[in-house]
Amino acid sequence: MQIFHGPIITCDKENHVFKYLVEDQGKILFVGDDLPNKYDHHGNIIELQEKALLPSFGDGHMHFSNYALFAGTYFDVREAKNFDDIKSQITKFITKHPKKKIIIAFGASKHSVEEKRLIPRQELDLVCPKIPLVIVCYDGHSAICNSVMMNKFPEKIQKLRGFNADQGYLFNEAYYDGVDYATSLISPITLINSMIKSYDIIAKYGVGMIHATEGIGFPNDLDVTLVSLIAKAKTKKNSFQSRIFFQTMEIEKVLKRKLPRIGGCFATALDGCFGACDAALHEPYSNDLDNNGILFQSEDEVYNFAKKANRAGLQIEMHAIGDAAVTRAVNAIEQALEDFPRDDHRHTIIHACLIRPEDMEKIARLGIGITLQPGFLISPLEPIEYLEEILGSRVKSSSPLRKIKDAGIHLSGGSDAPVTHPNPIEGIYGACNHPYDPSQSLTVQEALHMYTSEVAWTTFDDHDRGSLEQGKIADLVILNKNPLKVEPANLLSLKVEQLYLSGQKYKSGMGIPSMLWNGLIGKNPKT
Repeated sequence: MQIFHGPIITCDKENHVFKYLVEDQGKILFVGDDLPNKYDHHGNIIELQEKALLPSFGDGHMHFSNYALFAGTYFDVREAKNFDDIKSQITKFITKHPKKKIIIAFGASKHSVEEKRLIPRQELDLVCPKIPLVIVCYDGHSAICNSVMMNKFPEKIQKLRGFNADQGYLFNEAYYDGVDYATSLISPITLINSMIKSYDIIAKYGVGMIHATEGIGFPNDLDVTLVSLIAKAKTKKNSFQSRIFFQTMEIEKVLKRKLPRIGGCFATALDGCFGACDAALHEPYSNDLDNNGILFQSEDEVYNFAKKANRAGLQIEMHAIGDAAVTRAVNAIEQALEDFPRDDHRHTIIHACLIRPEDMEKIARLGIGITLQPGFLISPLEPIEYLEEILGSRVKSSSPLRKIKDAGIHLSGGSDAPVTHPNPIEGIYGACNHPYDPSQSLTVQEALHMYTSEVAWTTFDDHDRGSLEQGKIADLVILNKNPLKVEPANLLSLKVEQLYLSGQKYKSGMGIPSMLWNGLIGKNPKT
């Protein structure tokens, strides 16, 4: 038994802040201001003092396998100041890993380097002339390849829209299919080892649950298989929670695996992003009046997908960044629910950066959730000056958190990792300090809900997790300060001191249950 004494921020519906929480055998036995006599002198008393206890954080949308590869095996170039920095990182990686058959990095941005353009394949060839190399851009919707990789792509990919052989760039459909192909060249053991390391990295951010969107080109959907096994592996204690969304429009593939959710990005991305100027807009881009972005599927394809998935009882998520894509997603879900009504479907739109007022009303009326990434708002890789150039005055309407919240829409937070780091504190800071329109900022309490109770609600986990209430599972996090007493401008001073899963302190390796390892490779990874 453990007794926590100090600020207990419950993140329940009433926003209670109590003085005591009692945990035993992984469950919350009591929360309140007056400790019952039966708990006096029993258990270990943990004095929080100026610290605070909260529900463990959740990440409502991340590409776990992608993130795992970059964080656990390969490398990240988002901090590079110029082309020379990028080339230096590549050289160091090759020197350290000379036998790698493919190299995949992340984070290139024309906005954060001195050259103010994407590094071309000719520059990459200077330091990596023989090994296939792919650098996924910061937006997760474009990439740069060296000549070896460009020549390795099958002819069908080379003919797709967005395949720029001269510069080595992949945009639009060429990006999606190109990354799928590149991923297929990565060995399964590399993916598995990356996952092991990455659960521990994510846990350091105080995250105990992730919503993982999978399906990125591994043979036989290996990433889906691995994350599904992890999600299904039930342990009585110390269980890191993973909820999987299969990125496909093939409903039969999801039903065959007996998965309850479908969607995400890639195959279920209705449009692109602002970084590649292919997010679908009702009105054209301000700097290119001939460009309204791209809707990757036909209206009928999206509507038929939504109807079929809804009838199958699946929970749907669809990527939509531009307002035209949001309209299509909303209308598709509306038609699906008219075709086959469901009271508590919890279908969700990911991102929803631009939303027309009439679509906001529909989202609220239909009970559609939104999973938004406030970390985008504070990313130096996509500065406001760039967004003003391509969107004009519409930038003020981007990511309207306050309007979404005031409309009564369920609003959860995610990182879209690897696009931003899976650090809820950065997301909470972004949500409370909206840089485009300060009036759209949330309160600290509302932002905390985005990364706790709302993430749990999105995947029907709210009965067991997401808030500190009697009877729920004791997934907890201790912060170095009480966030409710920190000014919004200073929220980045918050630090995670300890994550608890089912009442137990998180230790390295808790993310991968040993039963999974015994089934996959026949031994515990620690041996």
